[in-house]
Amino acid sequence: MGTENSSRRGRVIASAAAALLLAGGVTTIGLGLHAEPPTPGPTSSVSAAPVPAPSPETAAGPAATGSTPAAPVPSVPDAALPASMPVRIEVPTIGVDAALTPLGKQANGEVQTPSGEPGSPAGWYQDSPTPGQTGSAVILGHVNATNSDIGLFYRLHELTPGQTITVTRADHTAAVFTVDKVDVYHKATFPTIEVYRNADRPEVRLITCGGYDRATREYLDNTVVYAHLTSSHPAS
Repeated sequence: MGTENSSRRGRVIASAAAALLLAGGVTTIGLGLHAEPPTPGPTSSVSAAPVPAPSPETAAGPAATGSTPAAPVPSVPDAALPASMPVRIEVPTIGVDAALTPLGKQANGEVQTPSGEPGSPAGWYQDSPTPGQTGSAVILGHVNATNSDIGLFYRLHELTPGQTITVTRADHTAAVFTVDKVDVYHKATFPTIEVYRNADRPEVRLITCGGYDRATREYLDNTVVYAHLTSSHPAS
């Protein structure tokens, strides 16, 4: 169960992260690699929105438009957990089972992005709470990989309310999150406050890119999955 200090740290970090994003001019994180998107297939690419980060161009990935509205989820939020570095993420319904690596900021202040090599891990933004703490933990992943059409979060847009995400932490606790909704935002109007807001319960955001424009070879949207902690147990 989380301590008062851990909860306070999570809230402070979440507020600071949101403020930083706003101060950064609502830029986006590019998580796509140069390549034509596969056909047929969904369109989404790994890149975090409103986080001061690099905007690497990448191959076209699935392009989803619109959003999956939130639906009542028959689960009760679990008690917040103390801080502990996330080391692995599993999302069975979309075939994700990968390591997590911490992402900081580059010398220019922009947020780092995970490596684009095939098999690369997803990244946890270390200035956000650790998954399971009170607040919104931010996890980024690529929609495609170098010389590959398929990236770790290529199918992120397929998630629906009620499905689960499991994050294994360094303290050997598995934090289980239940999806609340999946939204797709145009990068030009990305709702920074909504995505990075100071949540009053343990939540997680999975973020990637979407809306690939073949003419400009750029991703125009960001796909964001919102989920909240519903249980935790010893990792196997």
